[in-house]
Amino acid sequence: MDALSQELQDFLIRLGQNPGCVSEKVEHYVKHIMHLVYADDEDMLQQYYGLFGNDVKPLEDIARERKVSTDTMLKIIEADLRKMAVSPEWQMVKQLI
Repeated sequence: MDALSQELQDFLIRLGQNPGCVSEKVEHYVKHIMHLVYADDEDMLQQYYGLFGNDVKPLEDIARERKVSTDTMLKIIEADLRKMAVSPEWQMVKQLI
């Protein structure tokens, strides 16, 4: 995983563990950034990171539900993170946190 994607992942983990760590405005922006990926992937990411009221779901469970291997699931997550991490929207939000 590249540095930009890792930075976003670290933020999403922190947000999932402590939803109050950012303002409602930043949380709203993050929800919009999530719209940059397919809707199914957006739901999956919210479950994987425990975002926006979702409980954290293990990678193995998500992979099983999607009928893919955990390696394939990790590649999908990394691709989605990359897509969001390089977006101008994320670059703007980064400056607010």
